[in-house]
Amino acid sequence: MRVLVLSLLMFSVVASARADLLESKAAYFRQVLLSRHLAREGVVLYRVNLQTIARDLERGSYPNLADTPTFTGQLAAGACTRADFETGRAQREALDDAERALSGLEFLMDVTGVRGLLARGVRRRTDPDVETLRGKRFQGAGQFSYYVWRGDVSMDQYANGLLPAVAACRVHFPTRTRHLIVDAAAHLLEHNMRLVDPDGEPTTYGNLSRWAGFGFNAIAQLTGYAVFALAAELDPDPRWVRQRERLRDHDRVLARSRRTNLRILGITNYSNELMSWNLYRVLIPLAQRTGDPGLADLRHGMLRTWLRVRDINNAYYTLVLCHVEPPSCEPWALASARVLLERFPREKRRLTPDPALAMLSRRWLPGRKFQRQARQLVPIELRPVSSFEWKSSPYRMEVHVSPDTEYTGLDYLVAYWLYRALPAGVGQP
Repeated sequence: MRVLVLSLLMFSVVASARADLLESKAAYFRQVLLSRHLAREGVVLYRVNLQTIARDLERGSYPNLADTPTFTGQLAAGACTRADFETGRAQREALDDAERALSGLEFLMDVTGVRGLLARGVRRRTDPDVETLRGKRFQGAGQFSYYVWRGDVSMDQYANGLLPAVAACRVHFPTRTRHLIVDAAAHLLEHNMRLVDPDGEPTTYGNLSRWAGFGFNAIAQLTGYAVFALAAELDPDPRWVRQRERLRDHDRVLARSRRTNLRILGITNYSNELMSWNLYRVLIPLAQRTGDPGLADLRHGMLRTWLRVRDINNAYYTLVLCHVEPPSCEPWALASARVLLERFPREKRRLTPDPALAMLSRRWLPGRKFQRQARQLVPIELRPVSSFEWKSSPYRMEVHVSPDTEYTGLDYLVAYWLYRALPAGVGQP
């Protein structure tokens, strides 16, 4: 009996220490994000130069970024998820973070002057080299005329940023999330399911209609459907319900979207995988809440996608699955996700990698963009630093050393907060 008590006590101490490790890492990444990666407007600067960031934050001469809505929306979604399980001071802290990020999403819409259109990135015009910025640029509208913003937004920023933020924060911030999603729905309805810049030109990857990718781009179609499904839930305007039903019943976008990504000779687009999982994170609970008859198609698509990615040990994908479909949460996968979070490096600068990375056996066939890949999964502590681990190849070996460049730890935070939000007993044998 005494041995049993001592064993249980030791197990409790070890489990507590592991939990403290995860929490302390989350506190560290959050502090770094708030101090160096969050602009006064509420937008997340996911890549910064450590030599200039203090001046950049003061002057508004932000980095020339192309994916700002994704990271800003992920912060809002993650913080609202955290607010769901925290209490007291920690919950107020989470809601403060979410409020700032939602302000950032609102700003990214307002600065364009086009209802429902997000800017990819933004900076103040006081910067002397603003005219040399890469990408399609526009002057800020109205009261935001002293900003210049990057156009040509894609479906990625809506699927990975806006939609998760609205879905996760709708209870905590009902009015603000309703305005965000209604504006996006109004934009798509006005422009025939396309994202259109102020010059009247459709954006390169902004076709969210049934004909996206000649009718084969399931991710684009699901993104458009999610906009109207959320708008129909949060706002009484009958236009959103009509468009949702048209997309589902006439265009059959859910039935035609059971395959959300392709692999050719083992090569896949991990950015597309991330969009798929963020869409399932939004759409499956939404379909369950609203009794959407397309739920079976969505579950089929998600479980099929899970079979494709279950062996790459992506903690975010695993935790989304366990969050929205607890009966399908495999104990070994959840345990692997936990270990991955424990081993997740605190270093987010582009430093020279561990020499052990170069010793790994390589595949004869390179990945996308002819990037070198390892034959086996690269241990997370050896992987070259990434802006967002969960949309990067776990086989990557390409290194771009730039010691003054730092990414956020938001990738760790959103996965950790999903892990903490899991109901008791999920993923248990």
